[in-house]
Amino acid sequence: MDGTGPDLTVQTVSLPGGTVSLRVWSNPGKPRLAFLHANGFCASAYRQVFEKLAGDYEIWAPDLRGHGATTLPADADMHRSWGIYVTDMMALWGQLGFVPDALAGHSMGATTALMTAARLAREGKPVPVLALIEPVILPRPVYWLARSPFFALNRNRMPIARQARRRRNGWPDREAARQRYAKHPGFARWAPGVLEDYLEGGLKAAGAGKGEGQEKLVLACDPAWEAANYEAQAHNPDAAARQVAGRAHVLQAGHGSTLMRPRALTRYGARLTRMDDLGHLAPMQAPDRIADWLSGALRGDD
Repeated sequence: MDGTGPDLTVQTVSLPGGTVSLRVWSNPGKPRLAFLHANGFCASAYRQVFEKLAGDYEIWAPDLRGHGATTLPADADMHRSWGIYVTDMMALWGQLGFVPDALAGHSMGATTALMTAARLAREGKPVPVLALIEPVILPRPVYWLARSPFFALNRNRMPIARQARRRRNGWPDREAARQRYAKHPGFARWAPGVLEDYLEGGLKAAGAGKGEGQEKLVLACDPAWEAANYEAQAHNPDAAARQVAGRAHVLQAGHGSTLMRPRALTRYGARLTRMDDLGHLAPMQAPDRIADWLSGALRGDD
C-alpha cells in the first residue's frame, strides 16, 4: 500500500426521487471497496484515508441521503430508522450492477454497512468482507423505545440531537466557515487538511434569496437531518450482527466510543481492535493509521 493510484472522479447516479453523488477512485481489476461516512459528514472528509488505499482498491464512496451532494429527499419529521440508507445502498448497487467486494464505514456508516451486509445475506447475494470503524451499537432499550408507539417522546431529548439542532448553519464564504470550525476544541485533534477536506463536500450554496453580504454557504447536511439521525433508532443492528458479524473486523476507539456493546458483535465472530489513544472521530484524527488498519482488516489480518 504505497498511496499511489488513480485520480478521484465524482459520479452521479440517479435513483427514484433524486441522485447519489459518489467519489470514485477507479482501479479496474482491483477489489471494489465501498465506504459509508458518519452522520453529519460526507465522503470528502475521508480523502486522506482513501488516497492511501487507492492503489490497492477501487474505491466507491457515496454521500448518503441528506449529506454532501446527494439529492435524495431527507424529511427529518418522518425519519425513524437507518434502514433507509440500507435501501439506498441496495438500489445504488443495483444501478451500478455490482456488489462491492468489501464494505467499510464509520459510525452511522459502519452500522449501515453491517445492516446492508445482512440484507445482502437475506437476499442470497455475496456478502462483502466488513471493516467497521466505531459502529453505533447503543443500549438495547434505545432501540426498543424507537420501535415503540412512544418514539415521539424521545424527540429532542438526546443532548447530541439538541446540540445538532442548535448548530450554526450559514457563512458568507468558505474561509469564514473554516476559521469558525478551526477554533472549536472538537477539531483540535484532527490531522492537518482534514477540516478542509470535510468542508469541500460539507458546505453547499444557500438557497435563493441570499443577497450580497448575507450567508451564502450552508451545511450540506441540514442540522435537522443530522439531529433526526441520532434519534432515528428503530433499526435492529443486533439482528444484523447475528447474521454477518463473522465477516467483520471492528475498530473501537479508546474514548467517546459509540460501540457501547462490543459483545453484540464479537459474540458472533467479529474481530475487535482497540485504539486507546483515539476518539470516535478516529479517521479524522489519524487518517494514515486508519487506512493501515482498513488495509489489514480487508486482507483478513487479525
